[in-house]
Amino acid sequence: MVKNSELFRKLMMFPKVVSMAAFKAGGPEGPGGGKGGFPPCHGPGPGFHGGPHMPPPFPFGGGDRPPMPPHGFGKGPGGPMGHMVNRERMLAIISEYPDGIRQKELAERAGINASTTSELVSKLEDDGYLVRTIDENDRRATVLKLTEMGAVRAEEISSEREAFMEGYFSRLTEDEKQTLSDLLDKLIG
Repeated sequence: MVKNSELFRKLMMFPKVVSMAAFKAGGPEGPGGGKGGFPPCHGPGPGFHGGPHMPPPFPFGGGDRPPMPPHGFGKGPGGPMGHMVNRERMLAIISEYPDGIRQKELAERAGINASTTSELVSKLEDDGYLVRTIDENDRRATVLKLTEMGAVRAEEISSEREAFMEGYFSRLTEDEKQTLSDLLDKLIG
């Protein structure tokens, strides 16, 4: 049985994988002859789709964009909640590490740069959601752990996420979910 959360994770990875494949296919000068190998951006919008080397419009949801998930998902300050999405995503990630997680690993898991991670971690610490502790394996390093309040909020985020995914995938049978998961595994590689 395929978990909804795993299927959702794969779906969210897919556009990144397609973009990276287009980037790699362009070589060092890129498919458009530009530096850095970035593909040219054609068509409407801010350059996220429509070009010959870019992923096609999203096959489900709102036309050329995936359906908007509730807060606690995604990343970046583009949504109406600003950094709150990143903050809640960070709480959810940290909750997966009961012994704590290093800030660098958190940045990698969240898909955001080190300075943004540092800023968000400081705010979460100031708000009482997490604490920095000494790493028992390396006394020079610190790890981030949730406080009781942070753990409660992380559990709320998890419940909201589950409710969203349950509705999101409710139209698919278990066999269809398994087929979709297998196809995404094949495409993602």
